[in-house]
Amino acid sequence: MIISVVPRRYAQALLMIATERDAVGQYEEELLQFRQALLANPEVKDLLENPRVLVEKKKKALDLLLKDFASPIIYNFLHLLLDKKRENFFLDVITAYNKYADEARNIVNAEVWSVVELTTRDYRNLEKKLAHLTGKKVRLHNIIDTSLLGGIKVKIGDTVLDGSVTKKLSLLKNQLQQTQLKEIGVKK
Repeated sequence: MIISVVPRRYAQALLMIATERDAVGQYEEELLQFRQALLANPEVKDLLENPRVLVEKKKKALDLLLKDFASPIIYNFLHLLLDKKRENFFLDVITAYNKYADEARNIVNAEVWSVVELTTRDYRNLEKKLAHLTGKKVRLHNIIDTSLLGGIKVKIGDTVLDGSVTKKLSLLKNQLQQTQLKEIGVKK
């Protein structure tokens, strides 16, 4: 998912403040709580994103969502987004902040597809191997894909490591086809 320039700039500014205050994780958690509250209350989300609603009414609605968990920085940050008429970017700012926070903590997200859920032991071993391969801490997400015959497929960023049986069979099939063509003297 590509995040536009506006949410990235706000997220970077918040990350700078969080880094100075050693509160990267705290702000990330508060933003995630806000995201959950916003998504759990679609009528409030619609009210906040409605350009016809006055800013003061939006601030009161925002205050109700934030009252139980927001630190002064997050409170002021989200109010700033309202003041600047950037409330349509709330979710994108949170996504961008999470991405930058992970980069700052040297964490990379990876997806692993398997036919069945990985055992805890396999999960940890794969995390260790991927951490060694990337030089970063790996946050692994297991996706069940019953179309695989066996093995696993891993995606880290734009890199895909395919160790599935389906891929191996496909490679074997190609090898056999090329071998057969060579035996009868056909060159590719």
